[in-house]
Amino acid sequence: MFTAPRASAHARDRHHTRPARGVLTMLLGSVLASCAAPATPAPTPAPAAPLQPQTAWAPLFNGRDLGGWMTWLPSTGAGRDPAGIFRVQDGELRVLQVEDTGAERDFGYVATTAPYTDFRLRLQYRWGKTTFAPRKDLPRDAGILYHLTGPDTIWPSSMEFQIMEGNTGDLWAINGTNLSTTVSSGSDGDPRYDPFGEALTTQFPAESYKRVQRATDVPENASGWNDVELIVSGDEAVQVVGGQVTSRVTGIRAPDGSALRSGRIALQAEGAEVTYRNIDLRPLAYLAPPTGATVLLASGADSAAAWQSRSGGAADWPVQGGRMTVRSTAKPGDAASSNDLRSAETFGDMHLHLEFKVPVTRGGLPEQERGNSGVYLQGRYEVQILDSYGQPPTGQDDLGAVYGQHAPAVNAALPSGAWQSYDIEFRAARWEGTQKTADARVTVYLNGEKVQDDVALSGSTLLGEPEAASDGPVVLQDHGSEVQFRNIWVAPLED
Repeated sequence: MFTAPRASAHARDRHHTRPARGVLTMLLGSVLASCAAPATPAPTPAPAAPLQPQTAWAPLFNGRDLGGWMTWLPSTGAGRDPAGIFRVQDGELRVLQVEDTGAERDFGYVATTAPYTDFRLRLQYRWGKTTFAPRKDLPRDAGILYHLTGPDTIWPSSMEFQIMEGNTGDLWAINGTNLSTTVSSGSDGDPRYDPFGEALTTQFPAESYKRVQRATDVPENASGWNDVELIVSGDEAVQVVGGQVTSRVTGIRAPDGSALRSGRIALQAEGAEVTYRNIDLRPLAYLAPPTGATVLLASGADSAAAWQSRSGGAADWPVQGGRMTVRSTAKPGDAASSNDLRSAETFGDMHLHLEFKVPVTRGGLPEQERGNSGVYLQGRYEVQILDSYGQPPTGQDDLGAVYGQHAPAVNAALPSGAWQSYDIEFRAARWEGTQKTADARVTVYLNGEKVQDDVALSGSTLLGEPEAASDGPVVLQDHGSEVQFRNIWVAPLED
């Protein structure tokens, strides 16, 4: 456990100053028109429309006005900004592009009017030239607040993705919000995010703040545009600056101790001229099982009852709170030692949904040793699981690949430590007796993006069972990495 012996300069500045579009969710679609009614019996409703695993980036800021947003300043309250602290011009949101009179300028923010959960947020920011009292001549400062809850105040209960000269990517727990992460010793008495460090869980009462420094220094364009992305999965988040992960956080909690899984998003004014643009949001493709689905791992489950070992015995991967983790016995290069799990039930044509998290690995490891696992359809065809974030495509063994047969169309990987999703539409091979008449085919959506489009599978992939006319299980691979899985289900594939 790390504690800060003294408040950082940023925290002290906080106390020096005087004293947010609808929720984007994945829906199953509406019921189609009823079938033509026979004379008897009563008409039967058609099945629900197919699940839609494709998501898309959508503007959170429309570039024309502050529709869907609300300004808040301590001197004027909500929705009143007579000084024009927040202005929309040329498709950009300009903050504190006002005259410097020497007087102090309020710290405040512009926040979405609606809360959000399970999303990716990306934007660009660029510093202006002017800083204002009480931060005159100090490093330029701003930030992204997320999971903002409770009453509006200068620093409301929330998490902060720090945007600040020399510190962009730092993580703040604000006004009684708490978090869990892993850290090592940092400067200014504040811990530094370290994926392989000590566990840190804050336990602060209201009016307390906690800063976790970013993992690594990230070059910043002092006069041009800079890219940031925030990935929020319920009470977990990953912060990314310029394509580099600067911090990860789990167990975000509200001041009352409850899990904090959603909230408004805000952009701060903290005494520095700054401009934002291309503020986009994309829902994460976490789909609930539809009616009639076979649930293989339910939310909140504490057992692997739907799974069995390679030999048909009881599954021995640990399951807690709906999360199942690979318990590996794999030895390098020895496929026979792998402790794969297979579903007790077998399937033919199907829509398979599963969510997974690959662990963070140390730099310098070969590609195939970074979060390696896979999901085998019918136990025969592997769709690869790997940490491919930020890597140039290397071919048929990346995340999203059909192993050894089809490279993914794009790299849609999220960073390790973030929950990712597969939606796989699989049509089994067709047979006449023992003769295959048509190859199996598969469409794969990774994190809401189509990476395989109805591709033919010419045969079993490496380590897969031989092709046959029978149905087969879903198999999760042990390849030596402690990959986690959750929310796994199979639904009939619509024609």
